[in-house]
Amino acid sequence: MKYTKSIIFFLILNLILVFSMIFIANNTREIEKNNLNLKMKISKISENIKINKIELAAHKNSSYLKTLYELYFYETQNNNVPLIVRMKELSNQDKNIKLVSSNN
Repeated sequence: MKYTKSIIFFLILNLILVFSMIFIANNTREIEKNNLNLKMKISKISENIKINKIELAAHKNSSYLKTLYELYFYETQNNNVPLIVRMKELSNQDKNIKLVSSNN
């Protein structure tokens, strides 16, 4: 009988610890699920960025556009290869560049 108070105290303390551990484990599982979803979104975005960088490098290269034209159209016409205008050329104030709209 003299140890009943200490036994009851330790049982209550153990129950509190068990419930707090269950609560913490539940919260960490939710955080883990959110982290997994965020990692998947980040990987998709980084894959899209890589694809966009490849496309940008390809479209800046005029020889790539020429070979692409040769693949789809069997004969090469040098007059139809589009000229690529870069931002440096547009910002140059010495040249007069006029923009024309076309109605299709």
